[in-house]
Amino acid sequence: GTVIIIQRNAKDDRDKSSESFGAILPEQAEKTEQGAKKFFDAIFSELGPEETKKLDVMVLAGDTTLTMETGQRSEHKRAVETAQKVIDGALASFEENGVDRSQFLNAQEEGTIAKPFEVSELIDLRMMEESPEFVQYLVDKYGTGKDFWVAYEADLEKATREEMGVEGPNDIAERIKHFIGILAQTAKEHHTSNPDRRLIIWANSHYDSISPYVKAHVAKLESNEFLNTYCPVDHLAGITITIDKDGNATTKLGDEIVELNLSE
Repeated sequence: GTVIIIQRNAKDDRDKSSESFGAILPEQAEKTEQGAKKFFDAIFSELGPEETKKLDVMVLAGDTTLTMETGQRSEHKRAVETAQKVIDGALASFEENGVDRSQFLNAQEEGTIAKPFEVSELIDLRMMEESPEFVQYLVDKYGTGKDFWVAYEADLEKATREEMGVEGPNDIAERIKHFIGILAQTAKEHHTSNPDRRLIIWANSHYDSISPYVKAHVAKLESNEFLNTYCPVDHLAGITITIDKDGNATTKLGDEIVELNLSE
């Protein structure tokens, strides 16, 4: 079977005067690495030595660079930086538990530095890069604080947004759903080529991509409802999707098991 983890990036530096503006905070980097190591230590302990040999791992990340609603930009890719710490923690667990490095699909050759596979499908808001006119429209009407983000997430300016051809929250939900479907298909092909093996795909993304997907396809909330009041997606939080050997996909929302259709 397959486990797909969609995790929000670690908290980043939002001090606009800082040289590390947009980079994940040092204490968060350490927390991410330790969390990943603990996760894989537990997996290896549960599976045991023989089943551990049948486990493959792959790590991806959205290649977003931080862009604020004010227009300020950072070259730091906070999801990629988070994923790198996931990799560091995972490989530390691999080494400590005697797991073959070739099972880590990001870098199979000895001496190769393992880096996350960067994918544009996991970016947060395309409008920050592609639609500055709409961003400015929201800023002029709602300011640069919480009201800006409430207006976007609730799609209060849907008519204007659609007229300007801007990606909305429902579009993001469909983008992430489609990409998870691609991951599921990739996993299926991997299992076909490598029968009797397990696969973990760990993907780091952002609140503004995970939240619309969970709201639309897991929690089944309306566009004017907010995920934060139901199931917050905090830094380093997210969802875990389990796909069994027959292709049935489920995730957990609170105490509820939710069936997912990844083929639509």
